[in-house]
Amino acid sequence: MNDTVAVALITSLSTLAAAGMAGTASALTTGRQLRHQAALAREERAEQRASAQRELRREVYERFLTRADAAYRVLDEEWLARGAEDPQRAEAGFAARRALDEAYVRVRLVGPEGVAVRGAGVVEAIGGEFRRQARAPEAEVDPSARAAALRARVAVGEEFVAEARWALGVPG
Repeated sequence: MNDTVAVALITSLSTLAAAGMAGTASALTTGRQLRHQAALAREERAEQRASAQRELRREVYERFLTRADAAYRVLDEEWLARGAEDPQRAEAGFAARRALDEAYVRVRLVGPEGVAVRGAGVVEAIGGEFRRQARAPEAEVDPSARAAALRARVAVGEEFVAEARWALGVPG
């Protein structure tokens, strides 16, 4: 074999070997970069889902508290108008409780369980206050009953808000 052919053969083989090694190194580097980018994309999607979940929960909790406030307003009107029969107030009370129940269903759907339990406490407290007002004629209402009702409202409301803040990751 001629020296020129041997040198050409060695040169071409070394060039092919170098190209193969460069291609392998490039493929490994590209694979590593793609795996890293995929991991970052998964983390970003997870954060977006968590953020969307927090926003949905915040909206649901806010709607629930708005409905509870509306029910409290109806209850306050009833406390101030004790003894005056007004079928519109009774209808307003029913509508307020129904709206609160609908909002509570959404709270139960978005969870978590602790917030749903505290929401049930709010619903039960409001329902109990409506029942106490309906059962007791004006003459039988203890003067401290309204103050006790207001304390109960504050207590269950604060428990719900504290649990909701925890669920939303808001420092309390």
